[in-house]
Amino acid sequence: MEYEPLLRKRLFEGIVDRIKAQIKSGQLSPGDQLPAERELAEKMSVSRTSVREALRTLEIMGYIEIKAGEGVFVKQVTFDDLLEPIMGALSVDKDLILDLLDVRDIIEVEMTKKAVMNASEEDLSRIENAIVNAEAEVQAGGVGLEGDNNFHAALAQATSNQVYIMISQLISDLLSKCREATLMIPEQPVQPVDDHRRIYEAIVSRNAEAAATLMKVHITKAKKNIARIMSE
Repeated sequence: MEYEPLLRKRLFEGIVDRIKAQIKSGQLSPGDQLPAERELAEKMSVSRTSVREALRTLEIMGYIEIKAGEGVFVKQVTFDDLLEPIMGALSVDKDLILDLLDVRDIIEVEMTKKAVMNASEEDLSRIENAIVNAEAEVQAGGVGLEGDNNFHAALAQATSNQVYIMISQLISDLLSKCREATLMIPEQPVQPVDDHRRIYEAIVSRNAEAAATLMKVHITKAKKNIARIMSE
């Protein structure tokens, strides 16, 4: 594989961009071993220090794995690898969380419509079980977070759309702490369970518009509660 010389402008960033481009284009695949540090430096006409800094950056980003005594290998980028930098940004930027809630408003309403059209009997059973489990959690004195998360996951599964499923997981993971905080509000744990039950009944009736409207109301409540928690 050819490595052309780089211009001397923030060299380590250029190295990072070059290797990332090769991974994204398929020139480098998961498990492939990169050339040794000295060889990379020679081929790109940069210092070994720049190469070392670039490799550290790529490792932090999750693109490569540096194995002591073995070499540098391209890593399989997982969902968690993609999620981590977003989680870091959300932890320090409250406005970003509110923006995410706006996106959730759009996505989950449309996802609900899709679930109405595609939900199988198995999907309906999975959704109902999530509601029943949440009810049991609340009755036992819990906040029903696991049941809440399972309901939205089951709803995404019912769409039979892999992108919806991934987005649902992303939203759930990113907002998990916020959702847990809102469920700690007195009387709050019962509210989502009731909302979920009504949404489920609309799905069973194959009423897409009713289900979507109920989901929008549900998410609007959640947005208000999370905004309230964040303002305290």
